Amino acid sequence: MTDEQHPDEQPDEPRVAEYRRADPSKMPTTPLGQEASIEGMAAAMGATEATHIHNRRRLEQLRRAPEETAAGRFQAQLLALMDEYAEQREADRRQWEAAEGTALDTLAEGFRKATSTAKRHDLAEQVGSSLPIAEAGVIRRAAKALEAAMPGVVVDARVDGWTAKEIAAELDLTPSYVYRMLRDYPWEAAWALYVMPDGWTSDSDDEPWQRIDQGIEETAGETADEVARRILDERLDDNLATKRVRVAVWRAGDGDDLLDARGDVEHDPNE
Repeated sequence: MTDEQHPDEQPDEPRVAEYRRADPSKMPTTPLGQEASIEGMAAAMGATEATHIHNRRRLEQLRRAPEETAAGRFQAQLLALMDEYAEQREADRRQWEAAEGTALDTLAEGFRKATSTAKRHDLAEQVGSSLPIAEAGVIRRAAKALEAAMPGVVVDARVDGWTAKEIAAELDLTPSYVYRMLRDYPWEAAWALYVMPDGWTSDSDDEPWQRIDQGIEETAGETADEVARRILDERLDDNLATKRVRVAVWRAGDGDDLLDARGDVEHDPNE
């Protein structure tokens, strides 16, 4: 009895151990995370690196001197299965690291979730500061290739309706540079003029648009919608003004499917 214990007090009785169920949502799901968890448990049980070294040495001894008995043959089969398992685990690890365990994957996943230019810029700064040399090399080479392809990237964004300021902000360029690139690199607009047959009133997707004219022209700085609007205004004469008329625009070489048009405007006399 200690000095602080009251004579009438009973010693502490054994307590029932408290059990708490593990939360499955917090368990590791990746091969590396699972392996780290297992290694942590092994270390807690006294299975240190020295233990692993001893076990590996013992396995090597067993491999060198298999017994020509039933037990020896079983031992050899067991060791072969262990080797096969280890090789498969290593293959799985390499595949996971190549597909998901890289900073490039983090960058791609973050890009898919980013909802603004500012967030994409922040993401690039965060990931870029921690890139290993191999992945940094990939991005550097891709950036050099992009410099040569930059005019096409800028023009294609403009075709789809991006403004010069939006393109400049997204690509970290100056607006004046983008304007100059749009002026110096015109694009070929393939267009088609359609008319709806008289008497057709359905609003279904299978409307029987009839192509009555088409062409290709070079333009600089215009969006596909702007080209379509301009061509419609130029060809909407007195005869077509009373009909439903439509102009679709593609980049030359992209095909001429209406569903894939980059620009599309319509005139409806009833609206």
